Amino acid sequence: MAEDMSKKTLVTSALIYANGPVHIGHMVEYIQTDIYVRFLKLAGKDVVYCGADDTHGAPIEINASKQGITPEEFIGHWWKEHKRDYDDYLVEFDSYYTTNSPENRYYTELIFKRLQEKGYIYQKEIELTYCEKCERYLPDRYVKGTCPNCGAPDQYGDVCEKCNTTHETTDLINPYCSICGSPPIRKDSLHYFFKLGEFTDWLRDWLNNNKRLQPEIRNQILTWVNDGLNDWCISRDGPYFGFKIPGEEDKYFYVWLDAPIGYIASTANYAKDKPLTADDYWQKDEAEIIHFIGKDIIYFHLLFWPAVLHGAGFHVPDNVVVHGFLTVNGEKMSKSRGTFLTAEEFKEYIDPELLRFYYAANLSHTMTDIDLDLKNLESRINNELVANVANLVYRVMSFTGKNYSGEISEVNDDTTIAEVNEKSMGVYRAFEGYEFRDAVNRILEISSMGNKYFQENRPWEGVKKDREATLKILTTCVNIVKNIAIMIKPIMPLFAEKIEAQLNVEDLTWEDIDRKIENHTLGKAEIVLRKIDPIEIRESEPEGAQREINFEIHKKIAKLGVDVKLAIIEGVNIKKSSSELDRIKKQVAEELKDVSVEGNPIINAYNDIYRKFKVDVENSSVHLMKLVQENGGFPTINTAVDSYNVVSAKRLVSAGLHDLDNVKGDVKLTVTQGNELYIPLGETEAMKLQPGKFAIVDDEKVLCWLDVKQGQHTKIGMDSKNLLLYVQGNAATNTLYLEEAITEMCELITKYTGGTYRMLNPIDISAANIKVAKVVEIKDHPGADKLYVLKIDLGDEQRQLCAGLKPFYPDPNDLLGKHLAVVTNLQPAKLRGELSEGMLLAGDDGVNVGILNPQKSKPGDQVYVDGVTEYKTALIEFGDFLKYTLEAREGKAYLMGRQMKTDSEEITLEKVVNGRIR
Repeated sequence: MAEDMSKKTLVTSALIYANGPVHIGHMVEYIQTDIYVRFLKLAGKDVVYCGADDTHGAPIEINASKQGITPEEFIGHWWKEHKRDYDDYLVEFDSYYTTNSPENRYYTELIFKRLQEKGYIYQKEIELTYCEKCERYLPDRYVKGTCPNCGAPDQYGDVCEKCNTTHETTDLINPYCSICGSPPIRKDSLHYFFKLGEFTDWLRDWLNNNKRLQPEIRNQILTWVNDGLNDWCISRDGPYFGFKIPGEEDKYFYVWLDAPIGYIASTANYAKDKPLTADDYWQKDEAEIIHFIGKDIIYFHLLFWPAVLHGAGFHVPDNVVVHGFLTVNGEKMSKSRGTFLTAEEFKEYIDPELLRFYYAANLSHTMTDIDLDLKNLESRINNELVANVANLVYRVMSFTGKNYSGEISEVNDDTTIAEVNEKSMGVYRAFEGYEFRDAVNRILEISSMGNKYFQENRPWEGVKKDREATLKILTTCVNIVKNIAIMIKPIMPLFAEKIEAQLNVEDLTWEDIDRKIENHTLGKAEIVLRKIDPIEIRESEPEGAQREINFEIHKKIAKLGVDVKLAIIEGVNIKKSSSELDRIKKQVAEELKDVSVEGNPIINAYNDIYRKFKVDVENSSVHLMKLVQENGGFPTINTAVDSYNVVSAKRLVSAGLHDLDNVKGDVKLTVTQGNELYIPLGETEAMKLQPGKFAIVDDEKVLCWLDVKQGQHTKIGMDSKNLLLYVQGNAATNTLYLEEAITEMCELITKYTGGTYRMLNPIDISAANIKVAKVVEIKDHPGADKLYVLKIDLGDEQRQLCAGLKPFYPDPNDLLGKHLAVVTNLQPAKLRGELSEGMLLAGDDGVNVGILNPQKSKPGDQVYVDGVTEYKTALIEFGDFLKYTLEAREGKAYLMGRQMKTDSEEITLEKVVNGRIR
């Protein structure tokens, strides 16, 4: 349903947290919102676009303290960074403000007071998470643990980023303080609550009657409403950066109360020095309010926020437009793959306006994720935007300029113009309905129509035969170009301005769609867009890079003490049998012939799990051992399966071996829903699983039902080359026992099938060879504004490095002669045409960047950590190095939690006290 175009409109984007940079995923929403706002303004709508930095909460207070600055200085830095990025990507706010403002304090206190007066606020004692070591209550984002709903590890204390369900810090399984790592205790505290549950009926009516909401959003929210709503805690204990609750000594408004009120505060900031106030939008029904948000925060914006506004007598949003996430090259943004890019970084690769076009070409009015496929980006820019749209503009304008000095006459084809105008209104309706992908496709269709019209009328021939008639044809083409300039302006405003300049007109609007440009002098024709080169991001994952698998255990299973170890075995050559392996099988079979599992604690623990899931099955290792005892030996399947079977039976641990190349995505040990796709090993037909049992699954199918029957689709065959091995323990097995079991299996498998194995996510500190280097020469990089080219002395050799230090060390003399810490065995790479033979390490606290500075050490001295004395010289890829955790703590450098040293000194940093090292 379209918005009411007669009312004034307020449009907002979600408030970005002032704790880090804008990345290209954030930019989906800001570009989407800006396109819509520009469309409304182009259509003559009275529209205001407001945004702000979300600036309150414990993370702000803690991170500012780590950097030795005030929270106000910290958020001020990020506000400037964010505003710079929005400007770069042509996101044009009418008001970009901050939640740490007097207006936000005023409206937060006003709304709280009204809710309190109406009886929607009450106090009660609650049990909270408290860190004795840090001597503070831990806010949501400073407690981590296993999600109580889906079992995902390392989730925050308020919402799971995997399954999007909300919870309390006390709900987490195995919680830990993310400040110091200590396990917290539970402690009572008196807090304020908002009676969200009292708005159940009103929310249900609002959701059902608001036909502007996306149907899938409405249905999801209604499910939560119908399941019952819990009251919402809206206060937090100090220390906390935010607004103190009036009358309280050490209680603050929860950030999720005052953050959305920042929309109102930003409106008030816009209304300064204007004949209106924020109340004209927020306390009257004379305006439309439209929020654009991501699907990760729908709970807050479609339950909590409208209930708060309604309860306080404020205008409830008329529409909430929800978009999906951004993936890059088909996968989640990843730092290790080099696809987690900030907005500032990405504009080094491409003009931001071109990204606006690509996002628009992929955005629809759904929550579907959009994929930034870099090859597709290049293709669409070159083959659609440049070869179609820009080509039409240039061929029409340049031909008219060259042959008629830019003087046009009258349109000779009203039928074509009428068709173009009608199609142009289809673009209008697509923008109006948030269907930007459809709008782009329609613009491209009209541009193709213009190219075809130009081509079929062959003006290069007509200009020689009938100049007057040909000029009228060109005038028709010019008017098609005029419409394209109008239609593409919300997406690419600078591109549209350049077309307007060539048309010699200004400030075209939708009213000009059916207004002809005739008897007019055009501007100078210019090429406004050129094809782009392939986008190559240095950190992207190289071909043949190692496969990584994430593994999760459902909370219900994790509570039973289940532990799982995984390994990947690559490059195997499986054979039917091996005489040497046969001797081992025979030896182990002899050892097992009189073994009884009666009363065995490991088997008892497996059976306890089966009983709790109400299944009557025999553990796979027991089944195998009995088979060996009955037949007098192990079956012969192949050298890979036979190798792990020997260890499974001997150690009585469940294990599974799968063809890694047929494993799709990540792996979970989860509770079955009953709709999983499962074809048992050796079968051809799918088997329906009972819900409420457990299985190991990948993103598409079942790998193993319970721990006793593997799936057919990952069966190990003679042609399998890469394997996924796991062992599953229980409350009676410890971590060391499982590690020994899986290591023994891997050793046997690689001995008799070849290949190499690795435990998932192992860290070999010795693989990173870091040495002291001295800067002997420094110059500007000829092709990159932010890079220096350094010549360094490593004692026994000199090398060249490229380093992005210019913004932080603008005077190169501040680096000349200094000692650095350099990763010496990183794969050499060319950065903008200059060879870089290693990587300089520097600390980053979010504001400052400073080098590691071992001034007492000599060039070539080894940088090491305790317990690791020898370091490898073999080259490593940049992606491999990203797996290491390097950080600054109190001005000292740490690698994987161990202090970095040379024989002469502990490694310290310039400028940075606490932060990450990169």
